[in-house]
Amino acid sequence: MDLNHEEKESNLNFRLLLSVILNFGITIAEILGGIFSNSLALLSDAIHNLNDTTAILISYIARVLSKKKRDSKRTYGYKRVETLAAFVNTEILMVIAVYLLIEGINKLSNPSIIQGNIMLTVAFIGLAGNLATAYLLHSGSKTNLNVRATFVHILSDTFSSIFVIIGAFLIIYQKLYIIDAIFTLMISGYIFVESIPLMKDTINILLQGTPTDIEIEKIKTKLEKFDFVKDVHHIHIWTTDGKDKYMEAHIRLQESLDQNKYDLDDCIDELNKVLKEEFEINHTTLQFEKNRCLEEEKVT
Repeated sequence: MDLNHEEKESNLNFRLLLSVILNFGITIAEILGGIFSNSLALLSDAIHNLNDTTAILISYIARVLSKKKRDSKRTYGYKRVETLAAFVNTEILMVIAVYLLIEGINKLSNPSIIQGNIMLTVAFIGLAGNLATAYLLHSGSKTNLNVRATFVHILSDTFSSIFVIIGAFLIIYQKLYIIDAIFTLMISGYIFVESIPLMKDTINILLQGTPTDIEIEKIKTKLEKFDFVKDVHHIHIWTTDGKDKYMEAHIRLQESLDQNKYDLDDCIDELNKVLKEEFEINHTTLQFEKNRCLEEEKVT
């Protein structure tokens, strides 16, 4: 690992810890604000923020564990801990969305008087904190699935804070108390919809599914263009963390292959070069064979 990469990793860890502290402060402020203003939307945003804080803390712990070296019991190391944490984050987010939906529906039929000034002040504090946290995590969300999950937490809470601010203005100037319940439903719907793609990504990784940016048929076609390859079968491609890709496959050689002309090690090097440069697959296990292997089932 080069020094620049280590510095980036250390910087991201620091940003995660700083985000935990910042979001914990926001959560306390919004809980108190929700209680004193009688705003379900603000209290819901506080619960969402508490979940954000937990999500960021999980992200940090997951990153630390994922750096532990692999051993004989865990030959892939702990890289998948990050993916597992992202899965847990997403599931928690969806549960909270359902909770907000139920509470919002209940309050539609029974709106209560809300202290708009308190609601507005605390909502602005929450928005400022969420924007600061989003800034801290934005760069890391582009390259790390777990940080991306956490960033979506923060982004959704930023939008919910904006809704709360708008609702507070309507309550102060129009006495439109039902808007608190309406915006609660909007926030919960947004959270739920935003969680679905992340849930799909994490489940695909945990099930060792083919990475979404990989088309096996394209790889098969590319490898079979080599004159020493007759066909490629039993292809399996997966990722442990959304970044590193692994592949194993059986390469059936041409029956008329002249081994004096082709060195098998050179053949493997040529195949690996294509896989790395064109498909970003760095970890491969390629098995050469002259005849079809006994197992009939194959993935192509």
